[in-house]
Amino acid sequence: MPGSRDNERIKAFKNKGKDQEEMRRRRNDMQVELRKAKREEQMLKRRNIAAPSDGSAAAVQTDMAIPELVQNIHSTEPHLRLMATIAARSLVTDQSPLVDEVIAAGLLPKFVEFLNCDDHPELQFEAAWTITNVASGTRQQTQAVVQAGAVPILVKLLTSQDPRLCEQAAWALGNISGDGPELRDFVIRNGIVPPLISLIRPDTPLEHLRTLAWCLANVCRHRNPVPPMEVIAQVMPAMSQLLYHTDKHVVAEITWAFVYVTDGNDERIEAVVKAGVLARLVVMLTASDPSLLIAAVRAVGNIVSGTDTQTQAVIDAGALNYFVTLAMSDDKKIQKEVAWTISNITAGTQPQIQCVIDAGLVPPLIGMLERIDYKVQREAAWAVTNLTAGGTKAQTMTLVNNGVIRPFCNLLSIQDAKVIVVLLGGLGQILEAAQTFNRVEEVALMIEEAGGVDRIEELQDHPNKAVAHVAFHLICRYFSEGDGGADTATLNPEAGDTGFHFGGGAAASNMSNAGGIDF
Repeated sequence: MPGSRDNERIKAFKNKGKDQEEMRRRRNDMQVELRKAKREEQMLKRRNIAAPSDGSAAAVQTDMAIPELVQNIHSTEPHLRLMATIAARSLVTDQSPLVDEVIAAGLLPKFVEFLNCDDHPELQFEAAWTITNVASGTRQQTQAVVQAGAVPILVKLLTSQDPRLCEQAAWALGNISGDGPELRDFVIRNGIVPPLISLIRPDTPLEHLRTLAWCLANVCRHRNPVPPMEVIAQVMPAMSQLLYHTDKHVVAEITWAFVYVTDGNDERIEAVVKAGVLARLVVMLTASDPSLLIAAVRAVGNIVSGTDTQTQAVIDAGALNYFVTLAMSDDKKIQKEVAWTISNITAGTQPQIQCVIDAGLVPPLIGMLERIDYKVQREAAWAVTNLTAGGTKAQTMTLVNNGVIRPFCNLLSIQDAKVIVVLLGGLGQILEAAQTFNRVEEVALMIEEAGGVDRIEELQDHPNKAVAHVAFHLICRYFSEGDGGADTATLNPEAGDTGFHFGGGAAASNMSNAGGIDF
C-alpha cells in the first residue's frame, strides 16, 4: 500500500475516464511514533507510597546489584522477592541500559510467575509494573515480555478486583499492542477486548480511564494489516462514549483511536460515520489543546478520503467553516493536515468543490502555496490541481482570479519531479479553462510575467521524462509562435497498467512502448 500511494496521487491528477474513488488519496506519511509509555517520575513517587515505611524499598531500588537481585527473586522469602521486584522495576525505568541485563538474567519468567500470586497483591502489582516498563522499550524487549508468557495472564488481570492491577495490566498490554500489528493481533487473539471495554464505566477512576483509553487506541492502531473489522465493531460503542468525556486527555487518546480506524478502507470509515460521532469530531476542530486538535483534524481528514457520500457527511457537519481558520494557523502540522484534507474534498464532486470555494478556502489555500514549509506547499498543490482536474472551467478560473498563477510558477523550481508534473498539468488545465472564457492570452501573460515560461522551457530538459514531456507540450500548445502544437490531453498523466502515460503524440507513444512512466 505505501509503495502505491504516489501512484494513487497521480491518478488523482486527472479524472477523465475514472471514478471518484480513484481520485482519492490516502495518507502517505501520517505515521507517528509508537505510542508507548513509561511511568513518569511523578507516577513513581505516587507508587512508592505502597513501599514499606522504613525506607528499605527506596534503598533497594538504588543499591541492589543484578546478582543479588537474581538471588532474591528466586528466594522463598516473600519479603525478599517483593524487594527484589521493586529493585528490578527501578532498574528498568527511563530507558535504562540495564533492561537487557534484567532480561538476560532470565528474570522475566519469574515476573510473569509473580503475576499469578493472587495471595500477594503487592508483588503482583510490582511485577506488572516491571513488565510494563520492559514492554515500553525496544521491539526485542517487548518480544521478550511476550515470549515469557505475559500476555494471557495480563489479560486475565483485567478482571482483577484490584483496580490498580487492572490499570497496570492495561498499561502493559497497551505497550505490547503499540509495538506493531503482529503483537497487537496476538493481544487481540488472547481476548483483550471484552474485559478492556468492560472496565470503561462511569465509576472508573479518571487516571485509570486515561490509561484504558490509551490502551484501546493502541488496539485500533497499525496498518498492514489493520485490526479485524469485528474488533472495530466491538470497540466502537466504547470509543463513541469516551469521545464525549469531559477530560481532555481521555478525549485526545480516544480521538487518536478514531484516527487509526479511519485510516483504513471505506468500510472502516463508514463504521465511524454510522457511529454518529462526526458532529463531535467536527466541533473538536476548535480545540485549543494542540494534541487534541491535530488528532481531530486527522480523523476528519481521513473520513473525507473515503467515498463521496462520506465526504459529503463531513461537509454537511459544517467542517469547512472551521477549516478556514485552521488554514491560517501558524502551526505547520495543522496547515499540512488541512491542505491534505481539502485535497481530498477537491477530488470529489463538482458540488463538493463548490462548497470549498463558497467556504472561502481558495485564498488561504493559495496562501499555503507561498509558505516556506515545502510539505505544506506540496499538499496545497495537490488540493489545487485536484480542483483543476475535477472542477468546472468556471471553478478552475476561480483559482486564477484569486492569484494562483505566481505561486504555482514559483513552485516549478522545486526538486520533486512528481509534484512538478502535477503543477505543470494544473497549469495546463488552467489554460484550457481560460480558453473557454477567451482569457488564454491573459493567463499565458500572467504565467510569463511570473517567470513561469522560462521555468517551463528549462523543464523540457529535465532528466525525468514525465516532467520533460509535459513541459514540452505546454510550450508547444500555449507558448510557441504556432500556438497549436499539442492537444490538451497530452498534458495530463493517466494511470496505466505499467505506469503513468500521456495521451496522444509520438512522444507519448514512444514512452508507452517503453513501459510507461513509473514514479
